[in-house]
Amino acid sequence: MGEQSIPPHDNGFTEEQQDNGDVEMNSGEEDNDNLEDDMTPEEFEKLDSQLDALNSALDDIEQKNDNIHAQLLQLLHANREIRSNYKNQI
Repeated sequence: MGEQSIPPHDNGFTEEQQDNGDVEMNSGEEDNDNLEDDMTPEEFEKLDSQLDALNSALDDIEQKNDNIHAQLLQLLHANREIRSNYKNQI
């Protein structure tokens, strides 16, 4: 994936505005309108593609997490069985 890095404090505000708390937050609706107006169709497609790739990566991580959880449960049950058998032999 072609990852792009975003420089710190690259949010349209000066560092002084951020430090002084002089940053006025717009409502989410205004932000969305501005984004739609500022984005070209190519940029929108690129963003859509990046979101699809991110969604796919998150699905893969979720699947791996589910697999690890299932393996840990199997290990737990196997350890309980071994411990039970060991106690019965003593």
